[in-house]
Order: sequence, then C-alpha cells, then structure tokens
Amino acid sequence: MKISPFRTWFIATLMVVLAVSESLAIGGCTSNAVAPENGNPNQDKLDWLNQFFNGGGADRGPGINIDGCPVLFDTTLIQTVTKWGAQIDMVHGVEKIGFSLPYMAVTQSVTLKIRVTKYQAPFGEFWMLDCSPNGQTFDFPLYCQPNQHILNSSTAVLFYYNPTTKLWEVQATVRGSNPQLPIYHFSKYGIS
Repeated sequence: MKISPFRTWFIATLMVVLAVSESLAIGGCTSNAVAPENGNPNQDKLDWLNQFFNGGGADRGPGINIDGCPVLFDTTLIQTVTKWGAQIDMVHGVEKIGFSLPYMAVTQSVTLKIRVTKYQAPFGEFWMLDCSPNGQTFDFPLYCQPNQHILNSSTAVLFYYNPTTKLWEVQATVRGSNPQLPIYHFSKYGIS
C-alpha cells in the first residue's frame, strides 16, 4: 500500500502542531498564567510598597538605600506658587516629570516642595514623590505628567500612601502616551 505525499505532509504537520501546543501548555503560557490571580494587575507593586516602605514605618521615606532596591536618583524641587498657577519640571536626562498647577488651584501664595526619588524595584523603575506641605489641598488638581521614559509600560499608575490605614493604594490609572495623573492634596505618592 502506497502512502500519498499529502497524507505524509498532513501527519507531519499535525505532529508538529501537537508538540508545539503541548510545550506551550507545559511552559505556563496558558491564559490562567497570564491573568492576575486576584484581578488587580498592580497587586505586586502594592505588596512591594507595603513591604519595603511601610515595613520600617512610613516615615522611612525616600532616599534610604534598601537592600535589593537601590536609589538611582534623588532630588528636591522647591517653588513658590500663586493663584496664577505654575509649571514645575524635574528633568533627569531623557526622563521628565512635570507638575502643572492650574489657575486658581490655590488662593494664596504657598511654597511647594516635592522630593523626587527613583528606585530600582523588582518590577522595574519606580518613582517616589514626597510632597509637602503635607495635607496641602488644591481647589483644582495639580497634574503630574511623567513622560514615557519614566514609565515601565503604556499605562501610568499613581500610588498614594494613606496615613490613616498606613497602606499604599492605587489613586489613578491613565493609559496613553501623555498621561496626566491628578493630585488633589499633598502626601506621599509613587509612579510606575
């Protein structure tokens, strides 16, 4: 009995497809492996923040060289703003974080101080913002504008340290190439 070339080709192709699909399933490339376990794609970052920046107390603050989490950059921006608004920029090479305060966001002159620290976290670079005067509120939000060189992905996430619960929370998530993350009051924040 003679086997046709088509049948030989079909069987060989089928065997290759089965082998590839089996190796993908064994390697963990199933939909369950990609999806976050609890539905929050930022849970690993929140866990890391709460472990490293809350484990020793929230007052540990930026600038401390934590084992496995070196400080890559640390600077402080200070600017007095008025009711006319302001644009404050932090530039580090190609990395830029802008802070845009709109007209009438504050009703009287106030000196803003923003400590910007860049950490090498296990999941990539992480930017910490320690903003004072702590508790300073704005009638219109101050927008934090990180450029794409700051972010690890096409989504910008603003994390907020809640002093009441002593835990970090996701404050805002913005997709796109020019994200604007709203800050309504000064406290500790993180950007990733």
